[in-house]
Amino acid sequence: MKILTLGLGSFGFAINKLLGENNPTLDFYFYGRNKDLVNTIKKTREHPNFFPGYKLPQNIILIDDYREIISDMDLIILAIPAQNIGQTIKEISQFLKPGVIILNLAKGIDISTNQTIYGLVSDLLRDKTFNYSVLSGGMLSFEVVAGKNISADLGVIDLEIGQKLVSLFQNKNFNINLSKNITNIELYGSLKNIMAIIIGYYEAQNEGKSTIGKYFVDYLNECKQIISLYGGSQNLDFGYYSLGGDMIATCFGNSRNRYFGELLGLGNTAKQALEILEKENKHSEGYETIKAVYEKIKDEPGFEMTKKFYHMIND
Repeated sequence: MKILTLGLGSFGFAINKLLGENNPTLDFYFYGRNKDLVNTIKKTREHPNFFPGYKLPQNIILIDDYREIISDMDLIILAIPAQNIGQTIKEISQFLKPGVIILNLAKGIDISTNQTIYGLVSDLLRDKTFNYSVLSGGMLSFEVVAGKNISADLGVIDLEIGQKLVSLFQNKNFNINLSKNITNIELYGSLKNIMAIIIGYYEAQNEGKSTIGKYFVDYLNECKQIISLYGGSQNLDFGYYSLGGDMIATCFGNSRNRYFGELLGLGNTAKQALEILEKENKHSEGYETIKAVYEKIKDEPGFEMTKKFYHMIND
């Protein structure tokens, strides 16, 4: 299998380290637009912005131009922000081989179309044959790099292809649950980023744990309705790592979205908080996801928590 990852961020780096170590006889192409960053990682095998001391194995091949190889790829991994996926798919669509597997790692809703990433990719590639999949769960990148005991959900259309992907990713410390429930898996991952902002905000405001527990449940009830509006099932299954596991890791761990919420709770404006994140080479998917969700629910009754944080961030 020939494999290409798009995106040189922290999670792309973490996933490629995992893949390279799991599959020492396979080569993995790892693409980034920033030539200086590509050359630095190629030379040192380390990411200059994250994870000092952790190196990529030699079977990870760093590239800054994918045009000569992309048409041969069997699997393309999208390790880029959700809002960049639409343009990226448009750029690569003409080169994709029939039946290519597309694996999404992003957790967000496309603002321009208000679609899940699965819906967006399906529309853009409606004249192509491809197999879509999504990997989601409580996977903080620095813990993936460190080889911590982690589990995730792999949402697929085709279970046979899913088993091939499981064989690439799974090891004694990285467990995968295979499912065909792509829509809910993607929405769980997207909406928990908003939850993490909310929890981070109230933690920074020094609210009590009982109060934070109340807000947690209030927003979960809104999540049920939001998921239904996007075509998913309201029956939240906390046995999914993309829901229960990810909410624990992202809302109560050292995540970017929780950090964004904390910065808001400490009195920063959204603009100031985003500038702080940018200086630290971090990105909050939840900041964009809440904009998309608001467009879906703004004329609906209820959704007080979502509306409150939308206005806090945008007014």
